[in-house]
Amino acid sequence: MTTLDQATAQRIVDRAMPVIGHSVNVMTPDGIIIASGDSLRVGAIHQAARQVAETCAPVVITEQEACRYTGTRAGVNLPVEVGGKIVAVVGISGSPDKVLPFADLVRVTAELILEQASLMEVSRQRRHQIENTLLALLNGEPVSEHWLKQLSIDLSKPRIAVVIEANLPHLPWLTDTAPLARDLERVEPDALVIQTPDQKIVFFFVEKSPQDALSAALVRLPDSLNASVSAATGAAFSNNLKACYESAQAALQAAKQRFQTPIRAHYEEFPLATLWRSLQPGWQQDQLSLELRPLLNHARSDQYLKTLRTFIAADGDIQRCAEQLHLHRNSVRYRLKGIESLTGWSPFRLEDLMFLYLALESNLKPVQLHKSTEQK
Repeated sequence: MTTLDQATAQRIVDRAMPVIGHSVNVMTPDGIIIASGDSLRVGAIHQAARQVAETCAPVVITEQEACRYTGTRAGVNLPVEVGGKIVAVVGISGSPDKVLPFADLVRVTAELILEQASLMEVSRQRRHQIENTLLALLNGEPVSEHWLKQLSIDLSKPRIAVVIEANLPHLPWLTDTAPLARDLERVEPDALVIQTPDQKIVFFFVEKSPQDALSAALVRLPDSLNASVSAATGAAFSNNLKACYESAQAALQAAKQRFQTPIRAHYEEFPLATLWRSLQPGWQQDQLSLELRPLLNHARSDQYLKTLRTFIAADGDIQRCAEQLHLHRNSVRYRLKGIESLTGWSPFRLEDLMFLYLALESNLKPVQLHKSTEQK
């Protein structure tokens, strides 16, 4: 149901008065003036407005008749209807023969403004319902199929998530994703967008490739933000927005261990690291970090860590690793042997290398190997 508020009522007054050149009042159906060209009248009782609301008919008042109505001046007062119900009364002050020609214009203007306000309120409420529903789904809470259908959310279609976060906490950030959502719905009705409690923006696209999804999300951001954010896509899932989101979030965290900001990353680039992070290990992470501690505490830890990561990225090929580090292969081998001496785990054994890989993923200290331009 449409309700009249002071701000909307004042919009009616401000819109009509410059056109007709007469003072305009907007009253509630119970006769309270809530907006007026004469600010001193706001809050006063307008008895004629009550009569208009009760009879659903205009009331024209001459100078001689004005004294019969409390708080009323000469003019014309008309009912304002939205959805078949009287939601306000609009009055034009002045001699009836002068203001009557403007009566229908002011009434129609008021009805249009109130209808627009009503549609905006419905849209705001629907957006709020969608946001709450998406947050519930991301938290793994059950949501009925009936409710999802009411909101036109079809989870059966394969979706891919894009998680976007600010690179620095003090950067300007979006405080309201509603305009973003409205803009997105116009071009991609099945797409969804939400801002999480920790201020990340998450898009969900239907049947898009990771690269297309990333581009579609970033192009929706203001130009002032685009270069100051990091983003990653996850794996595609049907009927599981939580998995879509968690895989994208884990991919972003894994990318932070590898690349400088701004990050543009995809789940497919390092699926094992993403899967490990999405498990949110507890004591396992502590145990792995413990085994890596001698390496982390070494004076040349950055050198060793960079070599190990490059060796893993080179699929265990010493020559490729040496070329990427601009070193002789014997220097790479010497460093890898040093890692084995410090940790007791050999990069030359597959099982040990896997252990070291997971230990690196559990280490909270990012290692900058490549600039973002070198990413896929």
